[in-house]
Amino acid sequence: MTTDEPKTLAFIYDREETSQTDRLLARIAICRAYAAEMNWDVAGQWIDRGDAATGERRPFWQGMVASMKQEDQGRRLVCLVAVWNRIAYEPVASARLRQLVSGVGGTCVAVEDGMSPSTPRDVVMRRLHESGEQIAPGTTLIRHDGMTA
Repeated sequence: MTTDEPKTLAFIYDREETSQTDRLLARIAICRAYAAEMNWDVAGQWIDRGDAATGERRPFWQGMVASMKQEDQGRRLVCLVAVWNRIAYEPVASARLRQLVSGVGGTCVAVEDGMSPSTPRDVVMRRLHESGEQIAPGTTLIRHDGMTA
């Protein structure tokens, strides 16, 4: 990347219908690791839970889009998800939600599309666990700046 190119600002999104958190935290960590690898700044993370995670009127998705709208237009804005179904399982609902991001000048990116075949998900997870501090079984603490705590 040259110095003339605008820096990318990543907005990490996920949703979880259940109270399960291990998979959710793993997906967020994968997104953060991918953003660090791509040298993208992370604006934050937005997570819809429970019933809000299933409909199109998602409060945290709406909040993320509002935050994207407020950002400097000189930066590339990316809604980053681990896999496409984290936006929605239904293609029509996914398209409508992605259109909201496009409407404010952003684009949606899934980590699964950016990983080369030589770096499958289990390799990424192993790297995360090696670079972080194990705080409980299945939970690794990764600092926002990518450094271990």
